[in-house]
Amino acid sequence: MNFILVPTGSSLTEVDVVGRVDATSVDLKRADLTYKIDDKELRKAACCNLSESFETNASVDVSFTDAITGTRQIEMLGLAGKYALIQRENIPFARGLNANTGLTYIPGPFVQSIQVTKGLSSVLNGYESITGQINVEFYKPETSPRLLINAFGNQGGRFEGNAITTFDVGEKVSTAFLLHGSSNSGVNDVNGDGFVDMPTGSQINLSNRWHYKTTTGWEGQLGISAIKNDKVGGQKSYVENDNPVDSLWGYESHGNRVELFGKNGYVFKDKAFRSIGLIYSLSHQDHEGTFGQKHHYADQNAFYLNSIFQDIIGTTTHKYRAGISLQAENVSDQLTADNIDGFLYNLQREEIVPGAYVEYTFEPGTRFTMVAGIRGDYNSYFDKAYITPRLNLRYMPTENTTLRLGGGRGQRTANVVAENLNILASSRSVDFNGALPIQPEVAWNSGFSVSQNIPIGSKFLKLNADAFYTWFENKLVVDLDRDPTQAFFINTKGSQSFSFLAQADYEVFKNFEWRLAYKYLDAREEFLDGQAPSYLIPTHRAFTNFGYRTEKSWKFDLTINWFGEKRLPNTELSPTEFQRNEYSEDFFTVNAQINKTFKNGIEVFAGVDNLLNFRQDDPIINAENPNADYFDTNFAWGPIFGRNIYVGLYYTLEKKKK
Repeated sequence: MNFILVPTGSSLTEVDVVGRVDATSVDLKRADLTYKIDDKELRKAACCNLSESFETNASVDVSFTDAITGTRQIEMLGLAGKYALIQRENIPFARGLNANTGLTYIPGPFVQSIQVTKGLSSVLNGYESITGQINVEFYKPETSPRLLINAFGNQGGRFEGNAITTFDVGEKVSTAFLLHGSSNSGVNDVNGDGFVDMPTGSQINLSNRWHYKTTTGWEGQLGISAIKNDKVGGQKSYVENDNPVDSLWGYESHGNRVELFGKNGYVFKDKAFRSIGLIYSLSHQDHEGTFGQKHHYADQNAFYLNSIFQDIIGTTTHKYRAGISLQAENVSDQLTADNIDGFLYNLQREEIVPGAYVEYTFEPGTRFTMVAGIRGDYNSYFDKAYITPRLNLRYMPTENTTLRLGGGRGQRTANVVAENLNILASSRSVDFNGALPIQPEVAWNSGFSVSQNIPIGSKFLKLNADAFYTWFENKLVVDLDRDPTQAFFINTKGSQSFSFLAQADYEVFKNFEWRLAYKYLDAREEFLDGQAPSYLIPTHRAFTNFGYRTEKSWKFDLTINWFGEKRLPNTELSPTEFQRNEYSEDFFTVNAQINKTFKNGIEVFAGVDNLLNFRQDDPIINAENPNADYFDTNFAWGPIFGRNIYVGLYYTLEKKKK
């Protein structure tokens, strides 16, 4: 956006130039496909935690993993969120024991912006990204309001409060406190199957972070956070009784996480493009879970270190970044059952991965960018060294057209039980023989995208389309087809996913924005009996979003989602009364919200999720006999609770201008 200021002969002491930035936009300068999402977009939905922050984003899908735990899982390019690198300010966050639940540990009001990268991200951030990267930027002492307060409640019995406050400690040091507390006390069973629709429970999230900046070129951050999360679900009678009888089927989840993190950087004054940086994190996390007669115990101690040096070669046409990294963790992942002596699964894993990388950027002008990176890592657990190459190209044949092409390799280590807790919410026996010994999950990804801006009058119709193909050399798969009373964990070759997305954004008239998107997914797994479509991934999905705001204080938002049919686990061998169709129904959901902003810094909002009250009435098989064969909660393909009305408010006290 360009501004031209023309002098008229008058002398002004101060001029404020105000421009409007899109709440969601594609970063056209990057070689990879990255969407930038700011806090204005996040406030279009209730946004209680990060898993609920993608309602108006077509690149990321969100679904429940089962009908018991209430765990929301994101999906990118037709694959589970664990195959995306999810970071908090370029520090790995939702991984390991945190892979499935990590998004619920990030309160939405803490988030200032999100960057969603589709396809493989920079080698600087490690080797684990396969389908993309989600980087979350929290409010920092230097960027957050002096005081931000948020409160929220919905008809399901969920209430939460968030607060952020910042202080300057002298001229060079500032600090921020981020507080979150939430509870879900509603015991709801709308479909009358005897199981609560959402688990009850609470979460407390505390964080304190510091920022300093010197006149010598040094700048840094240091922070500490602590999270406590508790859930109780299962049969309604189990949830309602403090001392339930053993015959009742109950679900409990108790987790804790503590983390110390920091960043330090130095910019060379005599070399404007040269800098060094150090990113580090030390964390402990544990989980204790009950799934009927099965019990899960896990803990993880992790350390992360990344050093970064960047500079130019002669001119800014040639840039490079290089560094060394270290990722170390000690993981315990155990599963027991009341009626079995010993462990069903017991893994003690110590994994130390030192690595080094270099990334070269060639940018001779504004029309072309090439980013080529390679890193080498040694994994002590697998006693193996491996190479991770990645390449991204961007070309602008015209001012309004951007083409991208990219690809490369990714790898990760699976936590077999901790990442598949939804499987435990059933009476299936678990067979881990096909998953042992543990092998790294290795995949290749390639993608192409085009961004086209079409001038229509004084505005642009913004079109974006992308296609990505991901194929696995090895993948950990859970086979629920072979036998409806068993779950087979297996290492397989041949799993793959193809994703196509087309999206249009247009400002129909001033302050009225429209978004339309369609997604095609062809995700397939290599099961014991051959290749078949992945579970619960819709082949077709579409959504449209309408947003209008007045010049002063009102905002209106409406989102319509359509989900195509999803494949369900095979039940042909089950008794007739427990059989299900091969595919689910397709369905629509409608979400709406109204915001009103007042001059005193207060913003109130009211909205409804699933306005049309669509519900899946039978998400649990054999719910009447949860301790018997064929009880299974892994058939949840749509909303269970139905319509959910909510209200809330924000209060913002901005910092005084210095």
